[in-house]
This record gives sequence, structure tokens and C-alpha cells, in this order.
Amino acid sequence: MNTNFHSIIDVITSSKYHQILTINAPIHLPTLREFWENANFLLQNKKPYIMTSTINKEYAEITPQSISTMFNLHDMAGMKTIPKNELQREFIERGYEAQMVGATLLNQNHHQK
Repeated sequence: MNTNFHSIIDVITSSKYHQILTINAPIHLPTLREFWENANFLLQNKKPYIMTSTINKEYAEITPQSISTMFNLHDMAGMKTIPKNELQREFIERGYEAQMVGATLLNQNHHQK
């Protein structure tokens, strides 16, 4: 049994993202295909902000607000990014001794050749 990830699993299980990560929604392939065949992205500052499509001639719009509302995240007034030093502190407080390198964590016990 691998216990290296138990603390991370505990964090995810108790987080507001647990529902969105474990939802078992039915996937209807024909509807999914139709959605992506008709999908359009509206950009804001050169980044996708709203996704629109039609399914059975019905208009659908997905926004960060609609995702937050659908999954009860209540995070629209929250931070857009987490500063690296805060992220590293959170990992260390949970017992994961690592050094942040780039966008990843480098385990201090790992020796590079």
C-alpha cells in the first residue's frame, strides 16, 4: 500500500474541489460530440473566457461563473493564482519536504545524476 500520497488525498477530500473531482456524471457521446463540433471560444486578453455551443439547437454557455455556481465552489472573488512560496509552505506544512523548482516540486531526497 502506497502511503506517500495519503496526505495529498486528505487535502483533496476535504477541499471544495472534492465534488468536481469525483462527480460521476453520465456522458452522452452524441451530445458531447455535437457540443464540441459547435463550440466557440470568446477571448478576453487573448485567453478563452466563455465557451459557447449548441446542442439540439439549444444554446449553451460555459463561463468561470457558471462552473463556480454549478459545483458550489464560491471562488469567484478568490485568487487567480497561488504564489509559489505559499504553495511550497502549504506542502511543507503537510509534511512534504520539497523545494519548488520551476512549476514542480523537487523532492530534497532525490539526487540528480
